[in-house]
Amino acid sequence: MFGLFRKGRLLDAELTQWQLDCFEWLLEHTGGIEAFRQRRLILPTPQFFPHDGSQGHAFAEMIFHQVKVYAGMADWPCTLQCQEDDPNPMVSPQAFVKDAPSSPAGTFRKLEEGGALITYHPRQLRDPMSMVATFAHELAHYRTAGSPEPPPGGWEVWEPATDIAAVFLGFGIFLANSRFQFAQYSQGNVGWRWRQQGYISEAEVLHMHAIVSIALGVDPQQTLPHLKPALRGIFKRVYKDVAGMHGGMRRLQGSAAVTA
Repeated sequence: MFGLFRKGRLLDAELTQWQLDCFEWLLEHTGGIEAFRQRRLILPTPQFFPHDGSQGHAFAEMIFHQVKVYAGMADWPCTLQCQEDDPNPMVSPQAFVKDAPSSPAGTFRKLEEGGALITYHPRQLRDPMSMVATFAHELAHYRTAGSPEPPPGGWEVWEPATDIAAVFLGFGIFLANSRFQFAQYSQGNVGWRWRQQGYISEAEVLHMHAIVSIALGVDPQQTLPHLKPALRGIFKRVYKDVAGMHGGMRRLQGSAAVTA
């Protein structure tokens, strides 16, 4: 994290180039730059995510459908399933199980009969921001699973490339805000818990979000009010970095579709 205080670009040249290569890979297999320009940044507002009053799994189904629509995947066959909850690590008010196992935020699996199965952790019913980020990531899995070529760096980097794809689909604000959760609890005693979600850092998510924003011609002021306060300075910095990458951005603007 201390790299945030150094001068110069926040992401090094190799990581920046990998993001540009991933962006170009995604453009080539999702219709090219013209199709991309039909996209928009998805914001955590009631206008994007109106609530119909549903609760529990019905609430998750509602959010999942909205995310599918914004990802351009409304007609992709997919089953949504809630995972089993994790065992309670608190044995007593004074004792916790150390390193208790925790299920992932979500999973993706292609089905032999066609379509896909996506699951989510039940804790996300209390955290819609994280739920949207999870659904965006798992749908990005679905979107890229059938790619005729691997992401830059090979299939071994598919997970971080999938986070990049979720940002490409417009969900960068949700991924950035959900990267790291740190909160106090009080259940007979007082303590702190933290949880990390995703495969790339907040700065990397925001850097890719800046690439998406500039490629779409979106002012950074559309993003800043929706970010956690601690992330706003990082976004301003990476947005400035990306805005100065004239050659790399021009290359992306010329990307054509290879496959639909």
